[in-house]
Amino acid sequence: MNNNLYKKIMGNKSTSQYWGQELLRDILIKDLLGTDDHSILYWAGKKIARRFPLRDALDVSLFFKQSGLGELSIISENKYEIKWILSGEIVKARLESSANADFMFEAGILAQIAQQQMGVIAEAEMNPKEEKNNKVTIRVHMDPKSPTNDSDDIQNFDLYSN
Repeated sequence: MNNNLYKKIMGNKSTSQYWGQELLRDILIKDLLGTDDHSILYWAGKKIARRFPLRDALDVSLFFKQSGLGELSIISENKYEIKWILSGEIVKARLESSANADFMFEAGILAQIAQQQMGVIAEAEMNPKEEKNNKVTIRVHMDPKSPTNDSDDIQNFDLYSN
């Protein structure tokens, strides 16, 4: 996988700038965390979202792009679920280089942001069977009957927009 990941990332001018990030994320962190990487990355994503509270879906998409996580868009939304699609060259390269590419860090971010913005309990899932055309579907499930106080006194993070 390491050689394949390196070739996929460095062999494409639009992704070569992400090699350092991928070296840490898909090699070092997985080695350090072992079999717990999936769940720890999810909770790490939630922690990051608490540090960078975002005001709306446009800010979330911009944050993902600026952070080198990929291009993010909402496919559908109702009071129970937000369905996101994560795509872009970096997502494609990660998916093509490893059948076990993990996007639970991104799922954790999206779950926590939904919880903060909607004020209800939210959890996210990513089903590998929904990965199509080098895109990843992340579903954030919300429970409108379970309010939280996550949205109280949150100061939104101000992003730079180009």
